[in-house]
Amino acid sequence: MKNIIYNMYALITIIGLCVALISGCDKESETSKQVNVVFRMDDYSAKSPTDIEEKIIDTFSNNGATITFGVIPFVCLGPALDASPQVLLPIPSEKCDILREGFKAGALEIALHGYSHQTIYDNRNSEFQGLDFESQLERLGNGKKFLEEMTGAPVTTFVPPWNKYDINTLRALEKLGFSTVSAGMDGVVIKDTKLNFLPATAELFQVRDAVKTARISSDKQPVIVVLFHAYDFKEVDEKSGTITYQDFSGLLSWLKKQEDVRLLSIHQANDIIKNLDSDRLLSNKRHYSLANFLPSLLISKNPVTLYPESQIFSDVLIKVSLLYIILAGIGMIIGMVTSKTVFLKNTTFMTVSAIGSMALLVFLIVCLFSGVLASPKRIVIGSVAFGAGIGICLAIMLKRKTNKSGIGSF
Repeated sequence: MKNIIYNMYALITIIGLCVALISGCDKESETSKQVNVVFRMDDYSAKSPTDIEEKIIDTFSNNGATITFGVIPFVCLGPALDASPQVLLPIPSEKCDILREGFKAGALEIALHGYSHQTIYDNRNSEFQGLDFESQLERLGNGKKFLEEMTGAPVTTFVPPWNKYDINTLRALEKLGFSTVSAGMDGVVIKDTKLNFLPATAELFQVRDAVKTARISSDKQPVIVVLFHAYDFKEVDEKSGTITYQDFSGLLSWLKKQEDVRLLSIHQANDIIKNLDSDRLLSNKRHYSLANFLPSLLISKNPVTLYPESQIFSDVLIKVSLLYIILAGIGMIIGMVTSKTVFLKNTTFMTVSAIGSMALLVFLIVCLFSGVLASPKRIVIGSVAFGAGIGICLAIMLKRKTNKSGIGSF
């Protein structure tokens, strides 16, 4: 019994050190790093509210910053979710003039936000995902050509409607000379593409907290991509809007005053920030998938507000590995102690318990890889069950060895 108590004390000490290591991964001190904040506003079109758009351009111009506008060249007249044939409205010349002047002033850059921003399906929202290569090439090429001719500005960034696209989209973008895709974190990516990826990570109400998260992150070049629309402003939609123009202007002024914050457009970010290629997006997809296996206590408050560098993936991998190794160790101690104190005289029951623990572990592993019932709680149970099974097996082996040798308890 003394040996068991000593082993438990040693394990608890090791667990304490490991927990401290895990917790310390997110508590690095602030450095002189630069926090990069990119603003992306979607849905500029013939139907969008010009008044608020002009105010936003003026705000960025007054702050010496540049915003990326996702522009729809030929917006559909009716609802975007209606897949039936519709009249398309090209951007009128006066709205093209606004884009041209904003670009010349350095206050905005133009990204292609689809062709008509109308879904091609009755049951899901997508203008490009699922469309054949030639059709995508035609839509993207015509949209890019129209915007460049009407505004005199280069269009090298693609913002897919509803953030949905596929491999055909990437191939078509490469052929047309695009440099960047700005969609969501779950966007399609292929390793051999030459395109860069800068997915949206935050909404307007998250910006201040995202900056705080970036400051304490281990990322050397933290990136925040803020996505918003005109309808986010209460002046445009009083019921659903989340911010007033005055508050937005105040937010931008606050960001400009932060010495460690740099306001960039998507194109500027491509020129300044390293490693925005496919490897970074692939790493982030693994990062957020792996983070789903961590209990909420070990996940940061704003896990999706940053677009971290690839090495962040290894931090999460260390956390997950340590956590479940620790849990397995706890289960092993529980299994050994329980076997020693409760099942000592019933080897058959100990054997059944060991087999049952292993069976539970196998069941949970199958659930995990099949995507059925996978959750941190069930993985925790599986880890403890695995450890308990090992502990019971060790207890059986030690009991048999003791019986043969006649030596006292382990």
